[in-house]
Amino acid sequence: MFYQLKVAEEKDLARLLDFVERAGLSSSGIELMVDYFVMMENGEREVVACIGVEPAEDVGLLRSLVVSDTLQQAHILTLFQSIQTLAEQKGLKQLFLVTNKEASVQFLQLMGFTETNPEQIPKHLLTNEHIQSSMKEENTKIMVKSS
Repeated sequence: MFYQLKVAEEKDLARLLDFVERAGLSSSGIELMVDYFVMMENGEREVVACIGVEPAEDVGLLRSLVVSDTLQQAHILTLFQSIQTLAEQKGLKQLFLVTNKEASVQFLQLMGFTETNPEQIPKHLLTNEHIQSSMKEENTKIMVKSS
């Protein structure tokens, strides 16, 4: 199967929102930062994966990772590399993410993310709605990668 990566544009917004919402994730705010999202499409131009970075001054928070079960780990790796490149192009110096899935920690470490604690998160990012709600979940880990 052929897959193509692209930075989302305004014309992709409806498809992106639909894909994220069908996965049961919040699409709140995506319309304000659509160009901070990377999408993967199949040969029929159907969205099969996406990830975004929510900017906060010179750092970003990875969010809305949705991956179709048809993709292999190599595709997910490419998706992560693409969002990191986009974040660098947008001038973001660090990327943060919140996960409560132990299985993903090892993969994220291979991608260069390291576990950190809440005291290391910039104060302006701590007010982020996603971080606030995610930190209430059990086994939450905060990870960071510097560019």
